[in-house]
Amino acid sequence: MKHDDPSAAKLSRCAFILAPALGSVLSRLAILAVFVFVHTPLHASGSADPMVASAPESEPRTSAQAERERGENQKSADDWSRIPDAQRGESGGAPDESEGARKPDGAYQSPYRLKFTVPESELLFDAKTKRGSVAEQSPVPESEWRSERLKEKLGSWGPHPRQFDCPAEVKAKPAEWKRERVIAAASRFLGYDYQHHHIPDWDPATGWPWKEVCSGRNGKGVDCSNFSAFNYNWALGVHLSTGIGPQAEQREVPSADGRVAAKVIARPAGEPDAWYDELVRTLKPGDLLYIRTSDMSKVSHVIMWLGSCAEGPDGTPLVMDSHGAGVKDANGVAIPCGVHIRPFAKGSWYHRSFDHAHRLIGD
Repeated sequence: MKHDDPSAAKLSRCAFILAPALGSVLSRLAILAVFVFVHTPLHASGSADPMVASAPESEPRTSAQAERERGENQKSADDWSRIPDAQRGESGGAPDESEGARKPDGAYQSPYRLKFTVPESELLFDAKTKRGSVAEQSPVPESEWRSERLKEKLGSWGPHPRQFDCPAEVKAKPAEWKRERVIAAASRFLGYDYQHHHIPDWDPATGWPWKEVCSGRNGKGVDCSNFSAFNYNWALGVHLSTGIGPQAEQREVPSADGRVAAKVIARPAGEPDAWYDELVRTLKPGDLLYIRTSDMSKVSHVIMWLGSCAEGPDGTPLVMDSHGAGVKDANGVAIPCGVHIRPFAKGSWYHRSFDHAHRLIGD
């Protein structure tokens, strides 16, 4: 005759009672695992540039740095989709100053060149690591950059930018080195189109929503304030607003290591011709200059001062920006729409409509 084991019976009853609760816990863990997978930025395993794919990664981050970066980059596509276009980054109100300019004979050849006091490879030591790859420009996985979901949420602007940390190697460098690094970082995008995008290397799919610009087509590129913001973000971990209006008003800028106070260089009093030379002497490489519309009604553009880091055949001070056509170079050739080195000529729109400048790298 078989006898039931009372301890086994108790275990059976406990299992019967706990099964639903255990199932609920496992279900929640499964849901959490899926959520973490979906919201964790993925990194592309390959790149168009084989040097990027095979290059070593930069110095490992500490757990505190990694945690801070995860927090900064958890801004969702939903948050960015609610930002008005006027705060994302636009420029306008620029006069056409290219009258009499010749069209480039083939691909545009700039008469200007950059020059640095340290090797460019040292300034951009991390450009060919994972940190400098195209996939890292946004926390949105590169595989989703052309997805219907992103198109619905962010439209023509595309993926929002990653908020970068400041590499330890950069923090210890003097101010002059940091100024050159920001300019070297910006120079990686020379020749890119002017586009209303948040990140330079986003190349939308055919038929993607598009805000018409001077390039006449959609493709890789960035506008003026997204360009200035991305350069400071990647080079120094300084997180400027991407909208031209808010960026021009930022007196304290969030960064990977706290907040950076912007030194404001105001428009001098008097007629522009009287203070041009004074302003040129005051500015330093990497300063951001905010330019008003021709009627001076509002700030509509931002340019980066190159100073001693660039030179041209006629000695005119130079800037770098993403801008529409309408400026001619020292050779009388029309500078194309997009990211280029341009002259800050006396009497030009840049000069006469200068409003103020921000210096984000301390003296």
